[in-house]
Amino acid sequence: MKKFDVSILSASILLAGLVVLGVYQAGQKDLDPAVVKAGDTEITQYQLYDEMKNLYGKQMANELVAQSLIKQEAKQQNISVSKEDIDKEVNAMKQQIGSDQAFQEYLSGMGMDEKTLRSKMEVLLTRDKLLDKAFPVTDEQIQQYYEANKAQMGSPAPALDKVHDQIKSMLSENNRSENYSKWMETIEKTHKVEWYDPSFVENAADASVPATP
Repeated sequence: MKKFDVSILSASILLAGLVVLGVYQAGQKDLDPAVVKAGDTEITQYQLYDEMKNLYGKQMANELVAQSLIKQEAKQQNISVSKEDIDKEVNAMKQQIGSDQAFQEYLSGMGMDEKTLRSKMEVLLTRDKLLDKAFPVTDEQIQQYYEANKAQMGSPAPALDKVHDQIKSMLSENNRSENYSKWMETIEKTHKVEWYDPSFVENAADASVPATP
């Protein structure tokens, strides 16, 4: 199983809060009800939204841009993720966390359900497929890595065919990490991202999404 980075999930939860509050403010500009009272001071919905936007707005906007571009690029390249692919990752997460109850508690702590997790997982796996296609690991690279590191693989070292898939997986992870920002900049230009809010003018490649599970 890949290491699952919950940053994309945490960000999505914060983003949901921003969207809900933003939509509310757009439709209720003359109304600004308090959400909490601290002593003799009331904190209003607009204050909460404004603070969330200042703290997380750029990151959230970039998260959305990255997710949208990944989906558009995948559609353009006819790349998709199967239900079986998602099941495999989710089941691996469940096994890693332990019991089903512990898994549900984990999701609850993240403020999501399994449906949301699967949706985010689909984006991550789609991104991986796109990056693997753009920056494929070659047999030559696998051979070079094996020759350079087989002394550390035990004595005697396992045959290449025994560790081929493991090496390829590791090199693929490295490729994704090293090339993600550059790749995102390229597809951002291809799909012509336009920013209307000047406070959000920041390259989508700076977003932490999608991180590798």
